[in-house]
Amino acid sequence: WAAVEPESKELLALLLRKPRGLTAVRLIDASYIWTEPHSRRIKLKLTVQKEVAAAAVLQQSFVVEYVLSNKQCNTCQRREAKDTWVAVVQMRQKVPHKRTFFWLEQLILKHRAHVDTVNIVQ
Repeated sequence: WAAVEPESKELLALLLRKPRGLTAVRLIDASYIWTEPHSRRIKLKLTVQKEVAAAAVLQQSFVVEYVLSNKQCNTCQRREAKDTWVAVVQMRQKVPHKRTFFWLEQLILKHRAHVDTVNIVQ
């Protein structure tokens, strides 16, 4: 996830990674084509060059169109989806020592299960 401004150099760099085949040609120019802000579309005009034969260079311009869609990151999606759990665990122990809880905590940290948790209550 990256937060970038519309029509910025950072967004252009992200968008130029998507089209296949750009590694086989030399990119000469890339510019934005104006679209309505509410259309949720981004149009790029790309100019590429490739040497096809000895001393013969082919240059071509074309338009690439991207459609923006809304999507949440996995953490935000998990937080917003209330009452949908993969697992709920409740642990209780009636002993004077806390060794078992410390052991379980170390196992959770070792296997990185804490990364996907949303809510931990003591």
